[in-house]
Amino acid sequence: MDQCHLGIEAAMLAAQTILESSGETYRAEETALRMAQAFGIQKTETLAFPTGFTIAFYKPDGSIETHILRINERAIRLFSINEVNTISRKAACGELTAEQSLKALKDLRSRPAPSTMQQSIIFALSAGFFSMMFGGTLVDLIIAAFAGFIIRFLIPVYKRMNAPPPLVSLFSGATAALISLFVLKFVAGNQEAIIAGALMPLLPGIAMTNAVRDTMRGDLISGMARGADALLTAILLAAGVAIVLMMQG
Repeated sequence: MDQCHLGIEAAMLAAQTILESSGETYRAEETALRMAQAFGIQKTETLAFPTGFTIAFYKPDGSIETHILRINERAIRLFSINEVNTISRKAACGELTAEQSLKALKDLRSRPAPSTMQQSIIFALSAGFFSMMFGGTLVDLIIAAFAGFIIRFLIPVYKRMNAPPPLVSLFSGATAALISLFVLKFVAGNQEAIIAGALMPLLPGIAMTNAVRDTMRGDLISGMARGADALLTAILLAAGVAIVLMMQG
């Protein structure tokens, strides 16, 4: 495979990785453009959205190669975005060939993700300390950490059941409320701090930040899509808590 085709594949894989890692749409577009130019493609037109992108390469022989790719799953992987940025900069500076860039991107995507247990422990620690921010005590920290661990541990279960993301948010909010109600029957604690702490790691702060950033850059469709997704997630988390508390009341 020649340099041009390898460069096209590398540019597409870089953009795909950024979007799948919850990166900004403009970052995906600029990265694909930068890498294509580095590998001899004179002109590239890209149009990225949170759910996919279209990219056209104007090759040196005068032909145009267009690709459309849908992004089916997104997760917050900031380290992946940073790695793609590093690879694209090295490619732009001539430190990496198209083949080396493509291999580096494939190696990045093949790295094993942290296990569910590791992610659940990290989530639990975050939830516990967030509860302290909301005025909780050491007891609240422990309860929130336990709730956070259960919430994060159940997310892969929901995915295996093919539950859509909105339902995952609803179930997670309900789980936090149920655990707080059950545990507080036996020990005294601050229910608000516990629930807020357990749900804070799930709030779509990055999505909302990216929505504002995309909108300010003129990417109105991407901005509105990310904003709607973030707002829906927050509403369903709150709805899950409200349903359980109203049933209890």
